[in-house]
Amino acid sequence: MSNKSLALKILDALGGVENIIEFENCMTRLRVVVKEPSKVNREAFKSIKGVLKVVGSENEPQIILGPGVADEVSSELKNMPGLNYTDGPINGAVMQKKSAGGVFSFLAKVFAPIIPVFAGTGLLFGITKIFVLIFNLTGFALFNPAAIADGGSTFMAVMNVLSGTFFTYLNIAVAVQAAKVMGGNPFLGLIAGGIVTNVATLNGVAMGIVPFTFANGRGGTLAAIAAGCSIAIVEKWVKKWCPNALKVHLPSLISVAVVGMATLYILQPVGGVITDIVAKSLVWMFQNAGPLGGAVVSGLFLPLVMTGLHHGLTPVHAALIKEFGYTTLYAFNSMAGAGQVGAAIALYFKYRQYKSIQKAVVGGLPAGILGIGEPLIFGVTLPLGRAFITACLGAAAGGFVCGLFPGMGAEVINVSGILGALVNTQPIAYLLGYSTAVIAGFGLTWMIKVKQVNLDNFRVEE
Repeated sequence: MSNKSLALKILDALGGVENIIEFENCMTRLRVVVKEPSKVNREAFKSIKGVLKVVGSENEPQIILGPGVADEVSSELKNMPGLNYTDGPINGAVMQKKSAGGVFSFLAKVFAPIIPVFAGTGLLFGITKIFVLIFNLTGFALFNPAAIADGGSTFMAVMNVLSGTFFTYLNIAVAVQAAKVMGGNPFLGLIAGGIVTNVATLNGVAMGIVPFTFANGRGGTLAAIAAGCSIAIVEKWVKKWCPNALKVHLPSLISVAVVGMATLYILQPVGGVITDIVAKSLVWMFQNAGPLGGAVVSGLFLPLVMTGLHHGLTPVHAALIKEFGYTTLYAFNSMAGAGQVGAAIALYFKYRQYKSIQKAVVGGLPAGILGIGEPLIFGVTLPLGRAFITACLGAAAGGFVCGLFPGMGAEVINVSGILGALVNTQPIAYLLGYSTAVIAGFGLTWMIKVKQVNLDNFRVEE
């Protein structure tokens, strides 16, 4: 089926062009906001070849399509005549919903466009680490990571600029997207994120009215999200009430002044306290609960991916990296994909007579090995029921092993799967945990039979 045909079938199942308020895509899914949920035919999606699964709420269905396909279908939809959509602003995952799901939905909208950049620059960071490893083993001068003034390589300095720039300005990117999602001017979000990133000559100066000093980056992505949302809300409020003659200058003037002061004196200190507490609590759990804590975190991660709630952990990862230089949480989360890889391999060999299962595994396994879990979740293990549970248990086994190595964690995020070893503080420990999760996922799936009704009803999308 062509991407255009797939887009047309999806559009029809969503209730037609008049029922679409907004849509966007991440790497694997199409996220839609609809006017009338009753017009969405969820049963129809089951017969559309190319759709792996439909999740999400009634108002905001998420169509799981897989890597690459989601982006291509989104492009086809944007070319559909009569389809009105916005490229991001939603007045409301936070404002209209008070549930935890609404908060996570908002976070998903903020981080979804940024995730591919995380992945690409994170891999570049991993490649840079390979060069450092080569230098340590061979002394090859081109890969000398020292500062240029200390005899380091210009090439490595360039690589550090390329791999590190995005992470340097991450708070700005987050604030821009948060303002955009809230329906505000993204360039005001840029200012809000810029204040969080760099307080300029105020850095280190005592605030006076509160027992804090101004500090570059304090509060991290949490403060950036709050600042981006706040500046959009203030801007829209001022636009609503100010005279037309003043709408060119007044909204930006008041937004920057009010939210800028609030960011410096409230959002950054509060965000800093919260991120410190979260980071230290997680580290305490990892250091004290050790293997058991790792097993619990790893074992519960696949259900978060299944529901799309895993995006909500991004600020926690960023806070941990800022505080400690790595995020143990992300390494534990990566074990979930390993458990699922093991389960998928077991399914491939155990049920050789079911060609549809073999096709599904072959289609989703490469992405799974590289840390993209949705194809195997929605295309293989979840439809087979017990296989999803054994994949989670395999992940828990990997997390248990990782918990035996304090100080093990990912130095950047969105580089997972087998490649996660490239960006881990302890690559051997990571690979040991990853291998354990694969083996455990394989063994448990091999021992525990899938229900016959699930085998009989399993189908693969051609």
